[in-house]
Amino acid sequence: MSRPLISIVVPTYNRERILSRTLPSLLDQREPGAEYEVIVVVDGSTDGTLGLLGGRDWGPRLRFVSQPNRGLASARNRGAAEACGELVLFLDDDMIAAPDLVSVHLQEHGVSRAYLILGQMGLADGVRRSFLKQGVEDWGREFAERVSVPGYRFRFGDIHFGHASIARSLFLDLGRFDESFVAFGNEDYDLGFRLIRRGVEPRFAQRAQALQIYDKNLTRWLRDVRSVGRADVVLAGKHPSIAPELRLSRRETHPLKQMARWSGLAARDPLAPAWTGLAWGLSVAERLALRGGVLSHAQSLLGERSYWRGVRDARWPAAVSGTASLKRAGRAA
Repeated sequence: MSRPLISIVVPTYNRERILSRTLPSLLDQREPGAEYEVIVVVDGSTDGTLGLLGGRDWGPRLRFVSQPNRGLASARNRGAAEACGELVLFLDDDMIAAPDLVSVHLQEHGVSRAYLILGQMGLADGVRRSFLKQGVEDWGREFAERVSVPGYRFRFGDIHFGHASIARSLFLDLGRFDESFVAFGNEDYDLGFRLIRRGVEPRFAQRAQALQIYDKNLTRWLRDVRSVGRADVVLAGKHPSIAPELRLSRRETHPLKQMARWSGLAARDPLAPAWTGLAWGLSVAERLALRGGVLSHAQSLLGERSYWRGVRDARWPAAVSGTASLKRAGRAA
């Protein structure tokens, strides 16, 4: 295979089953218009991922590398360092690529190497449409509608690298992802803030389609939201000018949201049993694929409390039992 023009970088952690579904879509692109490669970065996986990748002939386009578990930012950086292409397409390991994904990204960049191209994301067929999954799908649709408005000015909070392409030279010049973001959250926003401040132009390509096999349950979602609370404190400390735009600075007026915030920040929360019961009930509803406004509102309240628990973790780490609570290993995708 001649030198590729674009390198698809896929970080992964313990996603053997999902990766077996998503990889074929990346390796069987229709009329890509140029050579491309797929680089899978195995971030300390302990399942059968390495056996999946090395146990069969995937063809010349696939390469994979393995490293100790260091998190998503590190895994993406490793993939970009290994890449041979002029362009790097970052894609999460649970994304099924449309047959023309590579060709669309190449067309959107054209001859320029000055853009960040953000792709469309939706839910894949077969994903259980619970209130939790519906929220993910709604987020994708609302994002596409917002950034497609003519003259829209992108902000750091619009930047996600679960499906985005950028010139490798530009990515390296921007300083790559900050690997101090180990657990879930904000490595995208941090790089997004730096690239917008640099004057890089983000563009949304609705034609670039990838569908997500979203497999998180409510417990894992709440854990991620708590991690975002910790990451927001770190991000605000690194870039004080954007602190007012973070959830940290939001003034909630709804009494239930205010209660959730107070509960999250409390050293000893007398409402903890009630929150535990609500989480248990919503977990059952999620497994039953139930949907509805009441369930979504209840999820939002639980998320609010978890977020502020994360803020408390970061602001008063001595109150958290054990340093393991401050980092969640194994976050690669």
